[in-house]
Amino acid sequence: MHSRFSPAEHANFIAAKAVSYATSFLNERADRELLGRNAQSVMIELVACGDDPAAKAILDPARLLTIAMIGAAGADNWARRMRWCDVMSALVIMVRQESHELRRTGAQRS
Repeated sequence: MHSRFSPAEHANFIAAKAVSYATSFLNERADRELLGRNAQSVMIELVACGDDPAAKAILDPARLLTIAMIGAAGADNWARRMRWCDVMSALVIMVRQESHELRRTGAQRS
């Protein structure tokens, strides 16, 4: 982690990457293979973040989003993939809301 960023800011940055990758797939700008690689990369970063109490509000939804991304990337049929996409869409909204809340409460500097 960069020394100038708080744990919450670092976690929020990683969560933004997850949102970007998920949105790219949902908007058909990325394929399943790329989604899977990106999700694995983000998961490694999230695990390395630890569980700082200030960052937990964004870490948990970001982890769930990343799990949904892995599920969509590995779905073996269209119907299952679409169910994972529904979950991803909902979690993208949640991560964005939590990110906004971190900035609103001051845990994330603007």
